[in-house]
Amino acid sequence: MTELLQPIDAVVTWVDGADPAHQAKLKAYLESIGHVPEAAHPTRFRETGEFEYCIASMLRFAPWLRKIYILTDNQTPSFMSMVSQSPNSERIVVVDHKTVFEGYEQHLPTFNSRSLGTILWRIPGLADQFLILGDDQILLQDVWPEDFFRGDKMVVRGGWYPQYEYRRDLRLKRFFNIGGTKNDGNTIPRPGMRMGQASAGIIAGFKKKYFRMPHNHHPQIKSLLEEFYRENPQVFEKNISFRLRSSEQFLPEALVTHIAFKKSRVIVENRLLTLLLKMEKISVPWLKLRLALAKVSGRFAFGCIQSLDMAPPETREIVMKWVKKRIGSLAENLNREYIP
Repeated sequence: MTELLQPIDAVVTWVDGADPAHQAKLKAYLESIGHVPEAAHPTRFRETGEFEYCIASMLRFAPWLRKIYILTDNQTPSFMSMVSQSPNSERIVVVDHKTVFEGYEQHLPTFNSRSLGTILWRIPGLADQFLILGDDQILLQDVWPEDFFRGDKMVVRGGWYPQYEYRRDLRLKRFFNIGGTKNDGNTIPRPGMRMGQASAGIIAGFKKKYFRMPHNHHPQIKSLLEEFYRENPQVFEKNISFRLRSSEQFLPEALVTHIAFKKSRVIVENRLLTLLLKMEKISVPWLKLRLALAKVSGRFAFGCIQSLDMAPPETREIVMKWVKKRIGSLAENLNREYIP
């Protein structure tokens, strides 16, 4: 590991969907709009124990992180009492939505990770270089600062893809109306990750192509975001205004990547891979095969365990047993020393 030239932080957005206060806020909002969109599916807010491993994995595999910020809506993770008694009590910090939304309180409460990802750079004291991730994401092996930043450049994983309007396969499908691709004007596109990244590319000026990134701990540069949003305040406020995820939003972590490409401050490196597990769909044999591959490969540094609450008990038990063995519990990792 090279010596850190400047501090690097991490920010995790988290919600306890079982909290009665959260449920009451969400219920009131859904009643106000008169329907329940897909973005309000309960699985987006449930947490079934994986969040502790998200934090534990950063303590174990990225001990050089200066601070780990947890962005929440007037909630405190149950493990924070244990954290407060540990040597890392100052490194793990809970930040409330009201802090980052100061001056924009009209957009609260929000139940939208994209809105939060757009505004979290306003966390007081946040390092200029930081990582952004969701509470279902974990590290699976040692990673180093140079896996994310080298000097003033970000290290990103992924590749370039044509914007949707320039994809030949989609243009042919639209022409021949294959798969019902002609939109009647009433269909609301699904706010998927790829669409959000493509939209970020367009906003940054990439009209014909966009850089598509897999699920991982995304590097971010606060000063680039501050500059862009200062010059484009309407883009910023529109993206934080959606209470639930919307197809009209861009993916915030992708925006700074495209901005950095325009400023030649990006290094593309695809050595490290992500183990993506969609738990509501995966079969036991396929799950075991994926876990075995991640164990022997040496390239799977990131994990993303989606919809663990929707997994059958057998698959949930298999993956959590594997994760615990790979990472260790939060209690086991809380005494690890910060290595700047």
